[in-house]
Amino acid sequence: MPRFPSREWADELCKAINESEGYRRSAKGWVWPILFKVTDLPDELRKIYARGSPGMKVELDNGVCKGVEWYDDAEGVDSPYIISAKYSDWLDVINGKVHPVSAFVRRRLKLEKGSFATIMRYSMAAVELVKCAQKVGIE
Repeated sequence: MPRFPSREWADELCKAINESEGYRRSAKGWVWPILFKVTDLPDELRKIYARGSPGMKVELDNGVCKGVEWYDDAEGVDSPYIISAKYSDWLDVINGKVHPVSAFVRRRLKLEKGSFATIMRYSMAAVELVKCAQKVGIE
């Protein structure tokens, strides 16, 4: 199982997305890449990603993952949608302790760029995306 966050984890997420019929159905019409950034890393990950906040830009198009770009430091990377969160908050969302929509409302997930209204319109796709992340797992 690849460790979150990592290039390998991002690649596995893309595969899980493409295997998910639920995501494919709920994400029809979503055509924008999303950059997911991880902040406030624990000490052991700061040794690996000393330059900043790691992140992955997931190329999403109508329920399909067309690829992933990995960044050891995602600061300054642009994307139509940018979502950032502390490492611990990402774990809570991925582990199902916090619903992704609730995480947005409580600002545990921060929309740095993009339309909040559009994100909410695709809330079921967000839930399915979390299910895909759960299939990848967290080391």
